[in-house]
Amino acid sequence: MAEFNSCAKLLDQKSYAEAEELYERLLEEGKDPYQTIMDLQNQLQEDLAKRLPKYNKSPYELETMGDILEWTRKNEEAMRDEFRELYNAMGQMSKGEKAASSIWKNWKANHDEARSVKYADFSDSDRAELMFEAIDIVHFWTNIMNGLGFDAKEMFIMYALKQAENLKRYKNNY
Repeated sequence: MAEFNSCAKLLDQKSYAEAEELYERLLEEGKDPYQTIMDLQNQLQEDLAKRLPKYNKSPYELETMGDILEWTRKNEEAMRDEFRELYNAMGQMSKGEKAASSIWKNWKANHDEARSVKYADFSDSDRAELMFEAIDIVHFWTNIMNGLGFDAKEMFIMYALKQAENLKRYKNNY
């Protein structure tokens, strides 16, 4: 995990303002920001499929359930790796990767100390690292949704339907 703590620098004021402006422009143009995320992720996967076809497929190339299973497994594996990086980031990467891993390594002497740190006490840099690791998970989750042929509208509808069912189950002591 060399240069793990390198994402915080992405939050410079100019870059943040440009991304915020893009978000606002999408809304003004009546575009769905999440659909834009899905489209951007598809474009990235298309590029990877062209540049490194031995290891990458385009989500549009997935024809069989075997293709979709392989695609999903690769993205799940990548997400697991990103979750481990997220857990390390919860231990404050500014302290170094070895110290940060104490948050999830219960055999380390400073495990309890690492777990008692309040999120509000994180530095801006450590908070940014945590957020960017979560965003890395979103990349691979979005790949899975794209591989299954979802668009943002369909995902929202399916989510709303399933959420309503979950709430109904919860009410009925499921």
